[in-house]
Amino acid sequence: MMTTVSYPTTAPVCASGTPERMRLLYLAIAYFLGLAAGQILWNQGWFGCGTGDHYWVGALALGSFCVLMDAIGFGRAREPMRWPAEAGFSPPRRTPSAWFAGGIALACICGFLRLGSLPPQPCPGPSDLAYFNLDGREKVSRLTAVDGYVASYPILIDGRQRLDIEVESLEVEGERKKAIGRLRLHTDTDYRFRFGESLRVRGQLTEPPILEDFDYRAYLARRQIHSLMLQPHVEPQPGMLRGGALLQLVYGMRERGERLLNRLLPEPYAALASGMLLGIEAGIPRDLYEKFNLTGTSHVIVISGSNVALISGALMALGIWLFGRRGAVWPTLAGLALYTLLVGGDAAVMRAALMGGMFVVATVLGRQSTALAGLAAACLLMTLWNPLMLWDVGFQLSSAATLGLILMGPALTESFTTIWKKAASGIRRLPLSDRPESDFLKPNTVGDLLRDGVLMTVAASITTYPLIVYYFGRLSLISLLSNLLIAPVQPGILIFGTMALVVGLSGLEQAAQYLLFVPYASLWWTTMIVNWSASFQFASVKVNWFGGGALALTYAAILGLFWRKQMWAYLRLFWSRAVGTTHRHRGDTSTGKKLAELVIAMPTWTFGALSVVAGMLWWIALTQPDGQLHMHFLDVGQGDGIFIQTPSGRQLLIDGGDDSQQLFAELGAVMPFWDREIDYAVVTHPDWDHIGGQTDLPARFRIGQAAISENTRESENAQIWLRAFGAADVPVTGLRQGGWLDLGDGVALWALWPPPEAKLKGLDAGDKNERSLVLKLVYGEFTVLLTGDAGEPSEERLLHGGQPLAAHVLKVGHHGSEHSSSRGFVEAVGPSVAVIQVGAENLYGHPDPEVLEILDGRLILRNDREGRIHIWSDGKLMWIETEEGVDTDRF
Repeated sequence: MMTTVSYPTTAPVCASGTPERMRLLYLAIAYFLGLAAGQILWNQGWFGCGTGDHYWVGALALGSFCVLMDAIGFGRAREPMRWPAEAGFSPPRRTPSAWFAGGIALACICGFLRLGSLPPQPCPGPSDLAYFNLDGREKVSRLTAVDGYVASYPILIDGRQRLDIEVESLEVEGERKKAIGRLRLHTDTDYRFRFGESLRVRGQLTEPPILEDFDYRAYLARRQIHSLMLQPHVEPQPGMLRGGALLQLVYGMRERGERLLNRLLPEPYAALASGMLLGIEAGIPRDLYEKFNLTGTSHVIVISGSNVALISGALMALGIWLFGRRGAVWPTLAGLALYTLLVGGDAAVMRAALMGGMFVVATVLGRQSTALAGLAAACLLMTLWNPLMLWDVGFQLSSAATLGLILMGPALTESFTTIWKKAASGIRRLPLSDRPESDFLKPNTVGDLLRDGVLMTVAASITTYPLIVYYFGRLSLISLLSNLLIAPVQPGILIFGTMALVVGLSGLEQAAQYLLFVPYASLWWTTMIVNWSASFQFASVKVNWFGGGALALTYAAILGLFWRKQMWAYLRLFWSRAVGTTHRHRGDTSTGKKLAELVIAMPTWTFGALSVVAGMLWWIALTQPDGQLHMHFLDVGQGDGIFIQTPSGRQLLIDGGDDSQQLFAELGAVMPFWDREIDYAVVTHPDWDHIGGQTDLPARFRIGQAAISENTRESENAQIWLRAFGAADVPVTGLRQGGWLDLGDGVALWALWPPPEAKLKGLDAGDKNERSLVLKLVYGEFTVLLTGDAGEPSEERLLHGGQPLAAHVLKVGHHGSEHSSSRGFVEAVGPSVAVIQVGAENLYGHPDPEVLEILDGRLILRNDREGRIHIWSDGKLMWIETEEGVDTDRF
């Protein structure tokens, strides 16, 4: 009898002996080297504007032709039969093809010429906007008017709008000219612009600067922006929205998604979720962002390759479990496309999504070389479109993160599996296989999903961290620990957050609120770990010596450690001969079998789901009203902000500082995450450090009623506040002396000042401080006097007006300035506790030393020292706690 023995076939090899899937990688590397050579020559001044023009297209066409000839083996002798090495045969040696070598050379030339066609610095002509830029060193001031439309998603940063304008024409020195180009400007937020909206801008057109520690000019040049508009005056123009229907849809969904997250999540979690889910990280508090940088975890809060890779990997793992490896590809790609649409689809997001898609396809095919070729293709296409993208830090981090998943993911999983099986065998005395099969992205339980999330985060961190150290000169000594601790919860943020966005944008906002419990709890854990990690004295150290050589050596060491077997195999393959690959027998991956596995693992999933539900119910139960009156003097900087909760849970906000983001962060610390309603909003007077933070309040919370000092309704700031509340259909009433608010549970808020305007004779008509509301909160025997910014003239009239001023707690007037808190007034109030709402290192020198002397002998609490101050009472007794702790030795 004849026995047939089948041997594994060799890997597909092109005529040159190079694996077909790897040719694209080598071509991309050659192209990138050409770009780098062009950059070096440009910096040395060896070539200038117009060097490349469109010649690079010819090099690209010739290079493609050479690659095609190499692929079909044109001009080569017929290949001999391939014999499997396992049978004892030695495959014939192959030499690189001349066609392929020509393609490599032309790819390098193409890169050089492509950079010349779009150089690092603009070469403007009379029809380019940058041609009319003023040099930043010029003393002349020239106003220019430009017409165009908003060409990017408007971003709010520090209370200002950042707009990128696509310019179509300009007017300079009274002459209108056609000009094309983009400019960037910052304007106020009185009017919220939309993508595609036509406008006219007047201001000083200038060249972007090169800052001491950051090349802002090069940064904008990579985004095709070569002009800034200083002191802009922006006027919306009538007309239809521009920019294309698709982008209108994308940015419209992004805007709605941002509003949804702001309504349903407290700060800073809403800002963090917007950064992770929508790519809008501008609202994240700077001090919190700095802590993420210090701990090496900032990659999780911006849309980057690691972020998209994480969600694509998590979706892929879940899809493989449910539908099998090949059946998971389309659901995963659909989920990735939906995520890309939700986050806005800008260049950075598209780049990361394209790389994530390549990773998914490569995972389905089970070929690391395919994934590398896909990554090379994505990078090649993006740098062909914009060659300056190669020097973009975001591009490099995205590429490095995806590379880490491709190279490190399987290796880390195999190592983890080996260690885990050895540990299990030691406990259970189970036999071990000689070579454990890697189960990367093959989850069977919730624990496996968490494992994959952790390992993917570690893999992406390994390859991105050297770049972070190189560019930012900072080495986080606690980064590995921080990332390991926050990694398990990141898939929950991305997956459940995306689900909540989809559900919420479909009109089911209440269901989205429930889904957001998982992202909220995960973000709470993340911020807690980051704050804890950043508290270590040596959490981060500056590194000034980590240059290009150290970066190259670091990556060489990483690749050598994790990819040593593959690198050696590819080197042997490229320089000597093709190596056969073992045939992998695929198991049954039918949907029926996977569903059976799902049923078997159901108790684990059920336990996980029940744990989440139980946690949510306990969280809600623990944040219910406790039957006491709570007052929070919020740390809103140099301004006032007071949050009150009655024994039954009704809520009142008085003032709000000048920064809405800081106000929302403080409210997020004192309100349950699910509570997005405030019963009353009151502003004492229209100074911006009191009223400014409340102008965005109706966009985040449902407001029951609002009140303002009747004497200041007509001021400009008050009108801004009234328009914001009127747009949300919030009823607004005016308060004067004798008015009051019944808060229920026996809690009342009385207005002691100001009287009608006719009774304010002798006071400056434009002095808003002397028309500030002075309020008295009464609950049982407990009383609090809130004086707003009322000064000594108001205090004197209150003293002589017979008003009930006595109170246990005094909110010191006007941040402790010298114009308030006279000795007679303080003695009439007779407080045991004095609270001063003042910002740290403020420019006004508040509180005044004389005021502190008057308050001497009483418990003085200050936001600049104690942070947020919490006072609560049952109507008889009073308790106090502060964010930083009360230093009783000072009193």
